[in-house]
Amino acid sequence: MENTNIPQTIGKYKVQGIIAKGGMGVVYKAIHPSLKRYVVIKKMTARKNSTNAERFKKEAQILLDLQSPYIVHLFDYFTEGGYRYMVEELVDGLALDKLIQKQICLPPPVAMLILQDACFALKYAHSKKIVHRDIKPGNILISKRGEIKLADFGIASDSEPDENITKEGSTVGTPAYMPPEQFENSANVDNRADIYALGIMLYEMLTGSKPYPGTFSIETLKVIKKGRYIHPRKIDKTIPRELEHLIHKMIRPNRKRRFKSVDGVLHAIKKYLKHYDTHELRVQVAKSVIATGTYDFPPIITKDRKRRIARRIIAGTILFLILIGVLFKGGFFHRTILRGKYTPVKIELEIPKSQIDEMDLPIKAFFFVNDGDEIPEVENSRCTFDLKGTKRLENILNLSSAITVERLNSKNHTYDTPTVFLKKGEYRAKIVVGPYVIWKSFAVADEAVVLKCNQLVNAQTEMQLQVTVNDAKTGKDITKLSDVYINYKNKWQPIDDIPREELKSGKVWKIRVEAEGFETEEFSLLIDWYQNVLYISAALNPDNANKALKKDFNQ
Repeated sequence: MENTNIPQTIGKYKVQGIIAKGGMGVVYKAIHPSLKRYVVIKKMTARKNSTNAERFKKEAQILLDLQSPYIVHLFDYFTEGGYRYMVEELVDGLALDKLIQKQICLPPPVAMLILQDACFALKYAHSKKIVHRDIKPGNILISKRGEIKLADFGIASDSEPDENITKEGSTVGTPAYMPPEQFENSANVDNRADIYALGIMLYEMLTGSKPYPGTFSIETLKVIKKGRYIHPRKIDKTIPRELEHLIHKMIRPNRKRRFKSVDGVLHAIKKYLKHYDTHELRVQVAKSVIATGTYDFPPIITKDRKRRIARRIIAGTILFLILIGVLFKGGFFHRTILRGKYTPVKIELEIPKSQIDEMDLPIKAFFFVNDGDEIPEVENSRCTFDLKGTKRLENILNLSSAITVERLNSKNHTYDTPTVFLKKGEYRAKIVVGPYVIWKSFAVADEAVVLKCNQLVNAQTEMQLQVTVNDAKTGKDITKLSDVYINYKNKWQPIDDIPREELKSGKVWKIRVEAEGFETEEFSLLIDWYQNVLYISAALNPDNANKALKKDFNQ
């Protein structure tokens, strides 16, 4: 187009070129003088059409009240040379209808992201009592950065009467996106008309086609009123059912059965999009706008799936590390890969059977290098004894001794250590069994080593008994006034009459404490084989019955 047809400036704006031209006006690309950014200048050329002039002005008034990142921003409105002008932000990209034309249809997550931003725009507009009345892909602008904005409020209505613009009973809008009530009376529609149009737009984004014909005719209205259309999944089985249900509710012919507000639509959108990375979706939208030809959208994986994959990788790694640790602890690597370098060593210790179910005596083993000098301890070799055959890990891996069964009447139990792997050389083992310490020297060569320790077989110790006695009421020490008896050979005998060598551990002793004027107290105590000192602190209660008897006798 010749430069003579393009004004150099319009108002304070420097014109860069023409974007579009039609019977109603011209759209220019210009530069904002102070903001130094590209803008769009809309010029209305149909000066004799008062209705269009009013609509043009009305659109400017509406846009001035709408300050939303999801709606095209209005910078200026003015008249010059008898023409009306609007200055809007330039959305450098594509209108949605062009994107659909290029792509045929959009992936459901991408379509829902575009629908979401359109809903944000309408939610804000509806809060201002503004109904757009011309929602369609051509009025959804998408920038090269993936920004989505609603444009063209030319036939929008607000809370103020607009009889000069939309007369009662008249029809305005784009037929393919209009609900039945808008065909009948466009002046009497509400926000549910915009929701209907959004549903049609979503249908088109997913299928690449519209559910109804796009003509002003009685036949078209009849089809729309019946709500008969080809369901999206019959066109494309990959469309999610929840989106098909969403469309169905949005485009119901009876507006009372649609969503009452955009909030209901947004709730469904957010429920769907929460499974996706919306930033990545917006990046894909931007790439599809920038692409000169059809853009091949990559497979869009849900965040849940990504998380599941990540969790599986992490869980697999953890299980692998646990398995490695179990195999290492069980000696698998030492018995296989490192067998030539290390020799298995373990200690078997035979000690008296405990008188209680679980022996509370700590039994530990320590290994030292017998270098004839400092005798350093072997790192990570300390271990605890367990009853032989109860180390489940070694039994499962079949790395150690078989399970043994003690005789029921056996007075001793065998305990052993986990297998320790040592390099060839001279060593010492220190075995600590409560108050007992055993040192044992040994050599490690190629054959497995089992150190047997039976020094404590049938062990018993002489037991020392120390008794203190107190008055339970006053706390007074009455030990010297008390007598201590032990049930020895089924007879209660004074403690001093029993030979000391007969008081041994590893059995149950019955002890009685008496004092004149006090109630007798008896103790039945299990003394395990390794326990050699017994302290008894007896608190005797006064014998009130005996006192009462004496009182009656004295009277």
